[in-house]
Amino acid sequence: MGDDGYCDACGARRTVGLDHAEDELPGVAAVTDRGLRKGRNEDAYAIGVAGGRRAVVVCDGVSSSPDSDTAATTAVVEAIGVLVGGGDIAGAYRAASDAVAQLAAASVDAPACTFLAAVVEDGQVTVGWVGDSRAYWLDADGGARCLTVDDSLAGQLAAAGVDAAALRLSAQAAALTRWLGADAPAGDPHLVTLRPEAGGVLLLASDGLTRYTTWTDAIDGTIGAREVARTLTSFARDAGGADNITVAAVPIHSADRGEAQP
Repeated sequence: MGDDGYCDACGARRTVGLDHAEDELPGVAAVTDRGLRKGRNEDAYAIGVAGGRRAVVVCDGVSSSPDSDTAATTAVVEAIGVLVGGGDIAGAYRAASDAVAQLAAASVDAPACTFLAAVVEDGQVTVGWVGDSRAYWLDADGGARCLTVDDSLAGQLAAAGVDAAALRLSAQAAALTRWLGADAPAGDPHLVTLRPEAGGVLLLASDGLTRYTTWTDAIDGTIGAREVARTLTSFARDAGGADNITVAAVPIHSADRGEAQP
């Protein structure tokens, strides 16, 4: 990684706890912002391009753990290196998980973060995650389809079609059931793969955006990747900016269309 934060070999870019940062490489853009109520930015992202492969990693530090900003930054650096090197998301997750687990040696408690990564190559989209950062498919008409399921009781209920609000669940229902860290449950990331049938945008975001359920109202399906990331970051700030915000976007053109994979 060069002094400017870019990898000299692959063009990958990652953040290091900056209050605000935005970057763009061919076919991928990302923005992160501290928000309005947090003292520091515990989110991190990395983007990279290698040949025809575009890769994105978004990690959100678990605020109840120490050095969560370090955990998130460590995870994105390790994961993007694997992905731009041709590795798969499961391998990137393991590398990130091992690196974050090693941070516990310097802390009384284990630093922790979520994990969300995507690879777009040859018209195929692969998304992997652990935690509650989310990926969406935004179609050309502005529709948004969530591709991930939060690792929490509330997330599991919502995925099963249960109205969690009607159950009057406690705040603990949103607590993570999986994360990266020395004390994290074992297992590989969840994975989903698809070949979009038409053009659109793959969106990755931390819960600093997705906590605001009306964020899709700010989407215009005709705008570009960097403008999507900027627009949604501004929306989250205007909505209250209660948490750190990270948004990454990868446009998929209609020329890349194919059949959806189960």
